[in-house]
Amino acid sequence: MTHRNARSLHAIIGALVGDAASLGFHWLYDQELIRQFGSPHPEFHQPNRTEYHDKGYFAHGSKQVGDLTHYGAQLVAMLDALVQTGHYDEARYIRSFREWFDFGGKWQGYTDKPTKQTLLNIHELEAKELRVTLCGADDTQNPALSKLPPLVAFHSDDDKLAKLVDSAVRVTNNNDTAVMYAQAIAVMIQMALQGAAPKACVMAAQTVSPKIANNIQRAEAMSGRTATSVAESVGMHCGLDASFVVICHLLMNSESYETTMRENIYCGGDSSGRAIPLGAILGASYYDTPMSIPNHWMDKTALPRRLLQCL
Repeated sequence: MTHRNARSLHAIIGALVGDAASLGFHWLYDQELIRQFGSPHPEFHQPNRTEYHDKGYFAHGSKQVGDLTHYGAQLVAMLDALVQTGHYDEARYIRSFREWFDFGGKWQGYTDKPTKQTLLNIHELEAKELRVTLCGADDTQNPALSKLPPLVAFHSDDDKLAKLVDSAVRVTNNNDTAVMYAQAIAVMIQMALQGAAPKACVMAAQTVSPKIANNIQRAEAMSGRTATSVAESVGMHCGLDASFVVICHLLMNSESYETTMRENIYCGGDSSGRAIPLGAILGASYYDTPMSIPNHWMDKTALPRRLLQCL
């Protein structure tokens, strides 16, 4: 396996491991409680409703340590489609998305509002005998980013990558702002696959749009602050306007996959949503270095090994 192919694999694994590692405190909006119950190792913590103290949304009571959240499952839905065709195809991705999340689908667990709305849109288009395309919810939250690691890994050298990202994002998030943030994250993953350092990956995305450049500069201006204080200031929630700044700050101040992912969990809120892009960029960037994904973290994660073996 070449270094480029290995980085692609580590981008996908890094995203999934980060998602699973964040499960135990996902959507807990109290940083002190996370430290109280999780320190010094908040990763791979068994979800426990009593630890939330009504300071968040407890969504994963049926999950065990190492399981993926719905974010990870959305990544796997894209990976499933790509492995079957060898390239991105919108219709095949929509079919895979439905196989995972529609009635009787493979996913068992919490389903977010954008996914529910997307499925309703698909059924409505079918009922009207219209082509199923641009079926995503009008939504600007983190699920827009979940499909990016495998998509970019498969098409990192494709001149049409930006168009593929636009198509894939609009399957679940048919919104220009969501596409803009996804294009920025795609650039970062693409740079990481080339071996760029995390901060360089972030800076390369400034060309996507003036708003993206402003958000990156905002994150850079807060480099002297802790990630937890940045998250408190800009927001811990699922909205891309907040999560993008936190992701950029974490990447620009990263020292290793492990420490950065742990800091992301301590930030609170939608840690799993942020973990998908974070894990992909860090996994690829730090591949084959002492700062890479810890082996024992990979061992704990319920990875889709059959699909990964096809890469």
